[in-house]
Amino acid sequence: MKVLLINPNRYKSPPVPPLGLEYVAGSLEEKGHGVELLDLCFSGNIHEEIDRSIRSFGPDIAGITVRNVDSVLFHTNEFFLDGIRDIVNHIKSGYGLKTVIGGAGVSVNPQGMLEYLNADFAVAGPAENTVHEILEKLNGPDDKRIYYSRYPGRSSYCGRKLLADYGKYLKEGGLAGFETHKGCSSSCVYCIEANSKVSFKEPSDVIGEIKRLIERGCSHFHLCDSEFNEILEYSLDFCAALKNERLDIRWAVYMKPANFSRKLFQLMKDTGVYLVTLAVDSYKKCDLYWTDIEKFIFGAKSCGMKVAVDFLTGFPYETLDDIRMHLDNLRRPMPDSIGVNTYIRLYETLPLTSIIFKDAALREKLTGDTGDRTLIKPLFYNHINTEMLGQIIDGDSIVRIEGPEKRVNYSRVDDPVTAG
Repeated sequence: MKVLLINPNRYKSPPVPPLGLEYVAGSLEEKGHGVELLDLCFSGNIHEEIDRSIRSFGPDIAGITVRNVDSVLFHTNEFFLDGIRDIVNHIKSGYGLKTVIGGAGVSVNPQGMLEYLNADFAVAGPAENTVHEILEKLNGPDDKRIYYSRYPGRSSYCGRKLLADYGKYLKEGGLAGFETHKGCSSSCVYCIEANSKVSFKEPSDVIGEIKRLIERGCSHFHLCDSEFNEILEYSLDFCAALKNERLDIRWAVYMKPANFSRKLFQLMKDTGVYLVTLAVDSYKKCDLYWTDIEKFIFGAKSCGMKVAVDFLTGFPYETLDDIRMHLDNLRRPMPDSIGVNTYIRLYETLPLTSIIFKDAALREKLTGDTGDRTLIKPLFYNHINTEMLGQIIDGDSIVRIEGPEKRVNYSRVDDPVTAG
């Protein structure tokens, strides 16, 4: 069977190669299917490129990734689904092809996404294995439309087919990515990936990916895990294996203030990690949490890595004094930057959403599309606005309000950090 994989993600701050589609392509090819990638990130004429690709390749089905529903940050928010729906409708009306949607964005509300995008099938979670079940039943009587992932284990790694034009992405400021695992065991009330099944990859398979990307001219990478340090022992094993390869690379990671050690930090530095983005939130945290953050930042910086803190705060019932205290806790170990966000994007199934909707006073602090009860369209909770936050920051040069500027930490790390 021929499968056309389409990347509709045209957000370029920075542009992100379609990692998920490349994993799906590798799995499809391993099973003998024909695969082609249509990457629309840099397209000058979307419909024309879709038409040309379908006519030349002749696919049996089109798979479209929904990496993000929107750009998440309130101040410069961009909603992506209407553009993706246009692509789905163009394919179905013009060519009668069935369409399957997948990617992280689908998991926020699989049924709602399926209906909003007018797709035929939806995959919630990693699609590497699940896509085969759809193909097997494509022309059969089964009317199932939503498929939930069967997570691959270490022994079922299917490889990755490098289909993107990495030279173009690098030229436009993007980075090559790789992942060591899928899923996240943390229980953050605001995160759609919370409490998801965790599945690790063999370090040797991941390192093989990195080597093939190096052959494509990549030397600067960003890890695409939710957080690298899901399990300390695995992180140590991976870094030890990578160090043995003596690869000349630089890479940046997201981490959480748990499951760390000086040995891990030193191994990370030895393998080329130069920047750690530490994910921090202020929702009902005890004193030990802030102590761990302090130890983490001191430990990472003492091994020669920069630390940028991504701080989500302004949760229900928090006060201005609470946020002042939390910022003081974060300033004390002297990270290289602190990015603060007080506009919290809500999704239908989040515990935080339920908390807010049960309290009429909290509902008054919602902004965005309050009429969409599926919460597919952007809806934010905020009770500490940008002006109030600016007063708290009071010109501190290492603290930045997230949202007004479309940049990410790895593109800022060598630049002076300014507030607001």
